Amino acid sequence: MRKKKIDEISLGAKDLAATAIELLEFFNSSGKTGSPSFDVAKAIHGTDISYADCVSRIASMAEIADKFGSSKHFLMVPGNRIAQLKQRIDETQSHLNTLGGHFRQVISAGGGFLQFNYDNFHLQTTNGQNHDFRTSFKSFSDSTETLLDAFYSVLTVLRPTRSTYSFQAAANALSTIVESSSEQLHKLHEENAALRQAVAAASDQVSAAKTQAKSAKEAAAETILSRDEGAKDRNTIAEYLADATEKKAAIESAHTEASSLKKEVEEYRVKFESFDQQLEKRNKDFEQGKVNQEQLFAHFEGQKQTAKSLLEQIEGLLPGATSAGLATAYSSRRVKAEDSAKLYSKAFFLGLVVLVVLAAATVTQTISLWPFYWDVIKIESAKEYLDKIVFKLPLVIPVLWAILTVSKRRSEMQRLAEEYAHKEALAQSYQGFKKQVVELGKGDDVLLQSLLEVMLKAISNNAAQTLEGKHGEKMPVLEVIEEAVKKAVGN
Repeated sequence: MRKKKIDEISLGAKDLAATAIELLEFFNSSGKTGSPSFDVAKAIHGTDISYADCVSRIASMAEIADKFGSSKHFLMVPGNRIAQLKQRIDETQSHLNTLGGHFRQVISAGGGFLQFNYDNFHLQTTNGQNHDFRTSFKSFSDSTETLLDAFYSVLTVLRPTRSTYSFQAAANALSTIVESSSEQLHKLHEENAALRQAVAAASDQVSAAKTQAKSAKEAAAETILSRDEGAKDRNTIAEYLADATEKKAAIESAHTEASSLKKEVEEYRVKFESFDQQLEKRNKDFEQGKVNQEQLFAHFEGQKQTAKSLLEQIEGLLPGATSAGLATAYSSRRVKAEDSAKLYSKAFFLGLVVLVVLAAATVTQTISLWPFYWDVIKIESAKEYLDKIVFKLPLVIPVLWAILTVSKRRSEMQRLAEEYAHKEALAQSYQGFKKQVVELGKGDDVLLQSLLEVMLKAISNNAAQTLEGKHGEKMPVLEVIEEAVKKAVGN
């Protein structure tokens, strides 16, 4: 379903581009005697872009949208973005149809195009009426803006940004070619109109020369007829001579005018040759523009291949990056567990020192470090010694409890650090094991599946499960007491 909608977007973009180009050709050829009625390179009223820019945008978008169907990421595009892009294409097509239909209807009903005011975008037809096209052009321009917005929201998924061939560069190049072609067509139509006028004037002069030559021929015929009639009527030689002289003068005058017309025709022939040279130059410019366009498309294909190669490299590095990321995470957790174990070890030994000091204080009367001497309490009876011990119990019991707790936490942290170290080693060696299994298996996936199961099982096991059992270290006194109890029970 999603793939079908993307194909509909590609077809809709093609139809939109074809309609825009067809209207562009109409703008360049709908005036009188083939002269352009509307300059597509002029900026649309209230915007900073021209109709040629809008056409280049749509054409570039249609070309890129044609590749959407072959993208591997079409499943990653949200459905609302696809629907929004299709809606924007339909809206732009609607505004373009409205603009083209309105423009053609006004020219047809008004008797033809007279002039266009680009300051307020008013069209004046031959019958003298003015028509406001600001809203039609502005609506079409705004729809291309929203279309580009929706198009980029889909393009960022179907074609990653690093593969981002330069859409702006292609659009600018195409816009430049369209505007240049429009200007050249405009100049060509103007020169063609001037040439037609010159040819019409030359044709009129040639017709006049033919008329004069015909008159001279008729005059000569009349001379001959007069001569024959004179012979018949026995006219004198002087009369014939006078009449012939007059006719000769008329013939010479007609010949002089014909020679002048011949020179003018020769001048027009030179102008025609110059015009042919200009046409050849224009054709060369068009060919150069076509070569530049092909170079732009070739550059775009190169950029696309480069982006594809980079994407394949990234996909090839992803498995190693996953293993490296797991190893780094386990290493970080192992270091934290080792640091905690060291901290608990320091607290454990500190508690032992405190316990020893408290024990020594129980039997010490006085002590001096320099000069050193130690005066032990003299106990008169066992009851007195027991009283002193009971008196020290509120201090000894908390310290002893703290030592036992710290010892247990130290053992747990050491166990946790060993578990993370084991997982870190597995993550670091997975890629190496995988390569060896692939080389040994040679098409057999059983070993690879077994390795993957072991790896997943090791990763899925929570390291904190090692703390569920009893791993604390026991004090020597507690071990002695437990042994004594066991022996007593055994007896």
